[in-house]
Amino acid sequence: MHSAPIATEVLGESVDPASPRHVVARYAEATAADARAAVAAAAAAAVEWAAAPPLRRATVATAIADLIDRRSDDIAALITREEGKPLGAARGEAGKSAEQFRLAAQLAYLVEGATYPQEASATFAYTLRSPLGVVAAITPWNFPLSLAARKIAPALAAGNAVVFKPSPVTAGVGSWFAEVAAEAGVPDGVLQIVHGQDPEAMTALVSAGDVGGISFTGSDAVGAALRRSANGRARLQLELGGHNAAVVCADADLDAAAAKVAGGAFDLTGQACTSTDRVLVAESVAAEFTELLAGKVRALRVGHGDRAGVTTGPVATARQFERLARLKDSALAAGAHVVAEARLDDDRDGDGWWIVPTLFAGVPAGHPLVDGEVFGPYLSVVPVGSVQEALRVVNSSAHGLVTAVHTRDLGVAHRFAQQAACGIVKINDRTTGNGIAPPFGGWKASSGGAFPEGGRQALDFVTDTKTVYLNYGER
Repeated sequence: MHSAPIATEVLGESVDPASPRHVVARYAEATAADARAAVAAAAAAAVEWAAAPPLRRATVATAIADLIDRRSDDIAALITREEGKPLGAARGEAGKSAEQFRLAAQLAYLVEGATYPQEASATFAYTLRSPLGVVAAITPWNFPLSLAARKIAPALAAGNAVVFKPSPVTAGVGSWFAEVAAEAGVPDGVLQIVHGQDPEAMTALVSAGDVGGISFTGSDAVGAALRRSANGRARLQLELGGHNAAVVCADADLDAAAAKVAGGAFDLTGQACTSTDRVLVAESVAAEFTELLAGKVRALRVGHGDRAGVTTGPVATARQFERLARLKDSALAAGAHVVAEARLDDDRDGDGWWIVPTLFAGVPAGHPLVDGEVFGPYLSVVPVGSVQEALRVVNSSAHGLVTAVHTRDLGVAHRFAQQAACGIVKINDRTTGNGIAPPFGGWKASSGGAFPEGGRQALDFVTDTKTVYLNYGER
């Protein structure tokens, strides 16, 4: 593994969002020339890696998992310093990342073809799967290790080389991972890392002719720009925004639902594409449920993620802080009111990017707080008259990533799962969180390309299918 060669070194910095004066990592900003060089080096290295037997690729994937597990305390501490999430959540991310590579070790043996019925005399038809060659993995800051693992692990397992572009906000985590991959035995050139935020470098990366696949997680706006810039041959796997609702029916276990809804809205400081933005509650139980939910919000403690008892860290960037502060002010000015807020630690750095988890009610229809992706620790209660009304609200969104319904009625659960226009439906659970084996992907504006991430189906994105007709002749 090598980082992209840096022609003219310009240093960027990542900082601690809980104490932004503290620099966490420095990195060399890649230029467009650096990005093109990284792709060329990956393409050259891909040939030998594709020819390696599955055992070698599986062994490397397992070694990466083992190193992540052994150093989970180190990487968790780095994630907390650089991105802000509490240590417990960061340790969970490290564990999930190791799981991704253990799954990839199995995927290395599952790059399989199929045989087909004979349609012509003395002809045998079958398929082979081949790696794409070079996959670009472009990851966000909110899950800087686990999303990198979800993209990179199956690509390597199938025999591809990867150009990895981590978010500059969490550049230190990206570099840590690249070093671990090299130590685990990923050959030189097979995993390239390109740092920075130069839009010309991003364009050079995704437009390079040797890039066969582009896996991106991030905003709708960047996803649209990437579509415009990507080379026409590259297949796309774009995981974009989410505008996610939880639905609470009158028959639900209200206290259990309140705990799950609060977790989905406020864990990770609401900075997940699967976070709950609004909760659609049956009118008959709206007052009772809102009070239960308010109690969960008041129990949250906001502060430095490395301190015992802290449930919620800062938001990750100054831009997030400023945007969310404006959003709250705008909602209050429009007539919304605050039902409950979390507790902010007195013992904190006053310069940190602290946004307090807040429960709102009375937000006017059409306001961005209930009509757009929040991506922060704000949750709005919206009373509804029926499950069908809730479904209409859910399905009216341009996005379709995840929704959840809380009910004891199995029939309602099944109908909701069938009719919700989302890629993921949760029953009596939080909207956040996903396994490594099931597919992960949204519908409508939440996705781009026909390839979800996760599990065995990840091989569909990182491989091409070749059909072979073998005529063995008549005797």
